[in-house]
Amino acid sequence: MEGVARALFLGPIATNDVDLAEAGAMLLALEVFISLEWKIDDSQYVEIGSKVVFNWCTNKSMRPWSLQSTFADIERKIEKVGSVVFLIAKNKGNKMASTLAIAGINRGDMFKARW
Repeated sequence: MEGVARALFLGPIATNDVDLAEAGAMLLALEVFISLEWKIDDSQYVEIGSKVVFNWCTNKSMRPWSLQSTFADIERKIEKVGSVVFLIAKNKGNKMASTLAIAGINRGDMFKARW
């Protein structure tokens, strides 16, 4: 919300579908946030680059059957976090995500950073 990243992560995702990768990254982002054990008084904001995945998050009836278990995991993580707000990313507005994606192409393991 403040426009400041608090943590970054990148790693391989075993899919060739952009929307599945985005859903997997969202689940991973929630796991990273929970593992940091941060306590916040406000909502956790998750910026989503895919309008399809944004619609899956905000409208359960639009979710593909094949991803029901993934979204069940996401919902369990959201309960642990407390309040999560999903935002749609500006087109080409997230240069840090693009940079991490390019750096992650040749990386075989997970990278996490927080401050």
